[in-house]
Amino acid sequence: MLNMSQQPAIYNPVLQDRSLLVVDDEENILKAIQRSFKHTKYRVYTASSAEEALKMLKLHDVQVVLSDFRMPEVNGGALVKDVQLQHPDIVSMILTGQADFHAAVDVLNSGAAYKFLSKPWNNKELIEEVDQAFDEYQQRFIAKSKEHITQQYVKPERVLFDRAAEHLLLQNEKFAVASILVSDLSLLDCYWQQHEPNTSILSSVESIISTYLSPSCEVFEVDVDQLLVIIPESECNANLHDSLVVLGEALSLTCGVDKLHPKLASQLAYAESPFEGSNIAQLVHSIRNISNSDYVEHLTKGQNSDVIRLDAAHLAQKKRKQTIQNSIQQAINSNQFCLYFQPKVNLSNGIVERAEVLMRWEHSSLGWVSPEEFISLSELDGQIEKIGTWLFKKSIADLVTLRKQYGDKVSLAINVSPRQLQTSQIVEEFTYLLQETGLSPECIELEITEGCVIDDLEQTGKILWELKDLGLRIAIDDFGSGYASFAYLSKLPVDVLKLDKVLIDDLETNNDMTDMLKSIIDLCGRMRIEVVAEGVENERQVNMLKELGCHYIQGYVYSRPITRENFEKILINQPFIYPKDAHQ
Repeated sequence: MLNMSQQPAIYNPVLQDRSLLVVDDEENILKAIQRSFKHTKYRVYTASSAEEALKMLKLHDVQVVLSDFRMPEVNGGALVKDVQLQHPDIVSMILTGQADFHAAVDVLNSGAAYKFLSKPWNNKELIEEVDQAFDEYQQRFIAKSKEHITQQYVKPERVLFDRAAEHLLLQNEKFAVASILVSDLSLLDCYWQQHEPNTSILSSVESIISTYLSPSCEVFEVDVDQLLVIIPESECNANLHDSLVVLGEALSLTCGVDKLHPKLASQLAYAESPFEGSNIAQLVHSIRNISNSDYVEHLTKGQNSDVIRLDAAHLAQKKRKQTIQNSIQQAINSNQFCLYFQPKVNLSNGIVERAEVLMRWEHSSLGWVSPEEFISLSELDGQIEKIGTWLFKKSIADLVTLRKQYGDKVSLAINVSPRQLQTSQIVEEFTYLLQETGLSPECIELEITEGCVIDDLEQTGKILWELKDLGLRIAIDDFGSGYASFAYLSKLPVDVLKLDKVLIDDLETNNDMTDMLKSIIDLCGRMRIEVVAEGVENERQVNMLKELGCHYIQGYVYSRPITRENFEKILINQPFIYPKDAHQ
């Protein structure tokens, strides 16, 4: 074991001199960006060509480069690749116009650029992006420091593992590498020190592995919290994944059999040779850097276990996620996002005056990206707030136009993410938008998912009351999908309750469901809450919901989400009438 005084320190660097190099062949752009950063903490250097930029990097300690893409002789894409080769610690970003979007994405996917931004830029957003780039620089610095220490003080068994794996690759033998990563080590260490001082956590895990995997497997303790297992060709069969699933379950059960013994939390991943062009070091790095969110997403996509197979499909999905996350700002700036409208039908008269607005995105290289995909990714990296701001502005702009053309009864429902309800920023945004447009607030309905309310009732309730004070209408979305409780409704300013599709699907065949919906609708009536049924797919459901007293329906029986142009056609051709003899 190393003496602590011998170990080089790892620290979070606080950059005293934050230097940004801006590269553009247009002098007026260089001056404009310099003015944008005049009152910030950044020192800004400029260069008018790629050649000049590389010379500047040799003279000055620069952490972030912001380069125009289209430049004579050497473009920004080639420049950032040169920067990556000559100054691998520098974080590079590309400033590009829409015409260069495809080429910029290719550079981004190569790993040479951290992110690309679009022209024209917003000064505030540009500074925020540069802030994030400097944060990325510090994170890379920390990671490199840790990697340097690991290389200096690598555990002997990691060396043995590398040698064994490289030998198998040279022999063209088929094998698999499995990783068992143990989390919450501080908690486990406390237990081991008190109750099993002569054993280590990983040695205990290793004994469990030997019970559930073949004796021909080789186990290596490569880090303080990680074991790597080389699984020979004889075990690389269709049952390998299932065997690792059983191992994961055994680890959890075996290490949590009594009240004192803390439950072991482990993450399992594996890959089978050949390793898609990766060498052993790259493979181990990829496995080690599978994030917690990757495991969560793996489960939410219907996988029946939390064991991840690192294969071409997994790597392609990771690349796709990175492309989506890095393209969101560009999509906002260049209006790649658009709105679709799903009408809500008033069951009392067949009139459509309301709709839910839904975001759609046709990515320049990926095609149509589902909202579920880009919204969930933007929730993870914080970009959901930027998307939300775009959605609010665009929805209200469209609503102003629709009300001028089709009357002041037209209203729209806008979805709000859980993250947007964590601060008062959403209140400030709507305060500004209402003042700026003069729009009547009651024509805006904010849809909040039921789960979001339950997760943090106190904070969510506070923000919802502030939004309600502005005059906005509040809707609880997806009611019945998880909690189906009225306990919180009296504590919140709820105007609308949206019944989830799961409650509607069994309406025709389940009398208990019919009775329950009747009770819900009656109770909402006494609480002066409107009821909207989502996911209505046939006219029999429509008639039954009308008999139960439901106010509005929304679903494919009437319309899928449609463009604004088609929504306007519906507003003109009123009312919508269902065939009277549909179920006679």
